[in-house]
Amino acid sequence: MSPGMSCEVVVTFKPMINETLEGEVLFMAQTGSFAVPLKCTAKRCILALDKELLDFGSHVVGETISQTISLTNSGALGTRFRVRMSAGDSHRGRATAESAPGRMVTQHLSDSVPEKEVSNSPVNSVAEMKEQIGPDYSEEVTYCAVQVEPQRTETSLSRSSTGHLGQDILNSRSDLDTGTAHDLVAFSPEETPVEIMLGKVTEGEIEPFSSVKLQILFVPAVPGDVRAEFVIVFDNSDCKPLCFSAIGVSMDMPVWVLNPNIDFKICMYDRLYQDCIVIQSRAKAMLHLKFEVCKELSKHMELLPKTGYIQAQASFSVQLKFLPRHSLPQDAGSYFNEETRILEVPVTILIVNKAKKVNITVHAIVTTSDLEISPAQINFGYCTIYEAVQANVVLTNKSILPQEFGFVGLPEFVEIQPNDGFGILLPLESLTLDIIFKANKAKDYSFELTCKSEINRQFKLSCKAVGVHPPLELSHSLVQFAATALNGVSTETLYVMNPHVSVNHFTHTVPRIGNGEAAPVGPTSFEFCVPEDCPVTITPSVGTVLPGKKSFIQVSFRPTLSDQLIREEAVRRLCRAAAAGAEIQKKKKDEKRGGKKLSVFITRQQSSRQPVRDGGSKYPSSPCSSEQPKSEELRSDSKAYVAAQAFLMRTFSGRFEKYIIPCFVASGQINEKKGSENLSYSPYNTLYLELHCPAVAPSVVVTSNNGNNTVDFGDVAVGHRMMKRLTIQNISPKKLELGFSVLNPNGPFLLVRAVGMLEPGENKPLIISFCPNKNKWSFEMLDIWTAKTNLTLSITGRGVTPSIVCSVEEVLDMGYVIAKEKVTSTFKIQNTCMLTLRYSIQLDSLSPARDKDRQRLPSFITSSLQRTELVGTQNYNGLSVFSIFPTEGEIVAGKSQDFVVTFSPDHESLYYSDCLKVILFGKEVARVIHLKGAARDHPVFVEGGVPLDVPVESLAVTPPLSSQGAPKEELQEPVKFILLDLEYTNAESSPVPAVTELRMGAIQTSRVASKKHTEFAFHDLPLLHQKGFAVEPAQGTIESGQVKRIRVSWVPPADFCDDDPPLVTALLALKGDVKESYQILFMTKVVSAYAPTE
Repeated sequence: MSPGMSCEVVVTFKPMINETLEGEVLFMAQTGSFAVPLKCTAKRCILALDKELLDFGSHVVGETISQTISLTNSGALGTRFRVRMSAGDSHRGRATAESAPGRMVTQHLSDSVPEKEVSNSPVNSVAEMKEQIGPDYSEEVTYCAVQVEPQRTETSLSRSSTGHLGQDILNSRSDLDTGTAHDLVAFSPEETPVEIMLGKVTEGEIEPFSSVKLQILFVPAVPGDVRAEFVIVFDNSDCKPLCFSAIGVSMDMPVWVLNPNIDFKICMYDRLYQDCIVIQSRAKAMLHLKFEVCKELSKHMELLPKTGYIQAQASFSVQLKFLPRHSLPQDAGSYFNEETRILEVPVTILIVNKAKKVNITVHAIVTTSDLEISPAQINFGYCTIYEAVQANVVLTNKSILPQEFGFVGLPEFVEIQPNDGFGILLPLESLTLDIIFKANKAKDYSFELTCKSEINRQFKLSCKAVGVHPPLELSHSLVQFAATALNGVSTETLYVMNPHVSVNHFTHTVPRIGNGEAAPVGPTSFEFCVPEDCPVTITPSVGTVLPGKKSFIQVSFRPTLSDQLIREEAVRRLCRAAAAGAEIQKKKKDEKRGGKKLSVFITRQQSSRQPVRDGGSKYPSSPCSSEQPKSEELRSDSKAYVAAQAFLMRTFSGRFEKYIIPCFVASGQINEKKGSENLSYSPYNTLYLELHCPAVAPSVVVTSNNGNNTVDFGDVAVGHRMMKRLTIQNISPKKLELGFSVLNPNGPFLLVRAVGMLEPGENKPLIISFCPNKNKWSFEMLDIWTAKTNLTLSITGRGVTPSIVCSVEEVLDMGYVIAKEKVTSTFKIQNTCMLTLRYSIQLDSLSPARDKDRQRLPSFITSSLQRTELVGTQNYNGLSVFSIFPTEGEIVAGKSQDFVVTFSPDHESLYYSDCLKVILFGKEVARVIHLKGAARDHPVFVEGGVPLDVPVESLAVTPPLSSQGAPKEELQEPVKFILLDLEYTNAESSPVPAVTELRMGAIQTSRVASKKHTEFAFHDLPLLHQKGFAVEPAQGTIESGQVKRIRVSWVPPADFCDDDPPLVTALLALKGDVKESYQILFMTKVVSAYAPTE
């Protein structure tokens, strides 16, 4: 055999002789020889008796007592046995006991002593039995030695009468004489009866590993001690005979009692128990008997009659009456054991004028008949007429006998369960009873409940309660929900009603507490208090009901898995995964270590140190000890949490829960400002709503969104549409046909894609859209119907109106810029709503519809009031005059974004303009900003007055004529006109001049050749002063980048004529890089301060 291999060797044993054999099988190997021992044992009988001595004790002549002895064969071989009398010395006894071998004795005993029933054997049958025994068995007849056995070890097992004793033996006795012992019958040795004999079974077969019971009978016939020896012989020669002995004592009296032990079984106090004592007489003459009970039991036990005469060879009956009183434990003394409640009383039958008496023992177990009710008094407290109050009492049977009980005469407002207050209590049993009280009107209750036992004993239970009639009532106090799947919703409705409209107690019952004052008529408020961990929602939970009105209440049941249960399961799964990972790592390390040991030679010293180095890795610590995450640290969106939730939902077996929700009632109306300070509240008016909530496993579950049944769209801009995809799965073993409830057709939610059929384990998506049209929260329930359970989806979302704040109002004026230069300006937009805004910036000049809009009539043809065109002069080079950065992006809620506007004109014009639009979500125009700018070829500008040209310039570009022939060192610009309109108000008070102004500035430029300042001056000032005009300042200089305001005021002179208002002109000369001249036109008007207005 190869190393590590094994080989089977078959040994066959064929027994040829019936003997026990021992030996061995010898094997030879290269390493030496070895032997395998063999042992073969023959079948044999192993016989034994359970006892070797049967002690029948002392018994009166005429009784029949039976005992059994067991013969056991613990061997594997059966055999046949026979029971016989053993040979003994004839001089040892006065009476003989004869064996009963053969069929004759077995048949005789079967006729005289039935199996399992003790009876009396006739004494004269012994002679007949001896005659029937054949001569072959005469040598087996022996004499039994008579021995004194004073100790009695066995009580009588028979109550049968001995009146059938053989009359031949009784008649052979001499008559009874007074005070002599010669009254007993004398027998010769040949007539000695057999008193100890075998029972029905005397021989038979005993199987292997079995036992047989042998019956031995003792029939005392002659007073004295009796002993018999028996031997059991076997057909198997290897089995030795077994011997056992039987002893007994026979006593003789002139009279005897058929039943010397009277057992009353279990008796109750104050109950009468009777029995009849039958006395038999053996005497040839009449005897005078006296019956006595011990003094201790004289109050409880009585024999009637006290004395009597029994005729010769006749019977006499005595009546025994037993009426135990409650004083029995004190009166009986040592005859009564208080712990076991056993009473043993000796009763004496005295033969008058003879020194003989017969003792009778009366046995009884005395117990009480009390039923204990705990507590003895119940206070139900305050109970409304719409509810039932339950109190528990414990009914205890103090007796060791079963007792029937029943509560009788119950009032109509009381109910007792179980079994309506009737039943049977086993000995010392305690039963909890539910006392249910339901007040039928408002008053004080005080009553007693009566419990009767089967012996008509009564036990009282006192009860108190206060009936309350609340001002409000519920349409029904019990709500039974249908079987609801996990994460599903079941809804039921009820009403809170206020029927209290009058305090007239003659026409109807009025709300009150007990016998107190009636509740006032008026608005009554209520509040349902739902526990925090209760999966029930009541809407509305607080309200006020006017007299004669009712309030609609909706109760919803949403069963869910406990968050703590999910976390514990997640931790267990993580722990198992960590343990599996550690086991895999350990196997990998063991494999690597095993490979190194095969390839590298390890010295004995190194190998001895190796376990020390690897001791830490050989027994790794449990991964669940230190690395186990706490359940509180798990996030609800983690993979372990979601997997544990899915596992528990699929293995959910269902549960049933019951909740009782209190509804507090107060008189008065709830005020949102003042709260409940003005309400009259009493806790006794509280109503109770009982909810039965069965939860079952779902057929369809949501697998997306972490298994959450709530579809939350969050904040969505009004007018915009958002879609969400939800995946559902069939976790039942059957194919499901799905149905869907109808969403509000005018609402913001829409089921875009539904699912009609789901195979077992199949996943399919649902698509739901949300398009709010108002700035408000929206909520709807979508029910997915299956054959057994429903899945309810909660759809919620909020429509938000986008709102922004811009640092620029309507116009962003970029000012004056030197042509072909650029300038930038920054403005800020802040998101003031709770929604992240997606924006884009558009310019009208870059709009795709720009060319179509330009096909309309020019804007200068229409009046200025009708002009809507905001796009003005554009660059000649085709590039946009205005540009903005950034042009698109997102603004988070509460944040702001800076925008940079660049103005870059390529030629001179005063009417550069464009329209900037801030568009949110690609649809809504949130802000419109008018961009304006002006460009000059030279750094000086003058503005003000009434415009004298149109905002649209000609497409033809013509150079000014004045600049063609002028020398280069003195460039002269053409004269420009500015009209100033001044309106003077004529009032009686001090005159106020009409005022207007001109703005004059120098553009800051990066040109090197430009002068640092510009000079200006007004000409014809005397003429202006003569006409009432004042110009301040009339001349000066303007620095680069500076803007100066020139104030022009006018007061009508004395020679002013209203019919012909003058038109005055003055020349404004500017001198900088170039010379410019502006002809200022002054137009005046005088108006009255009291002129009526249209």
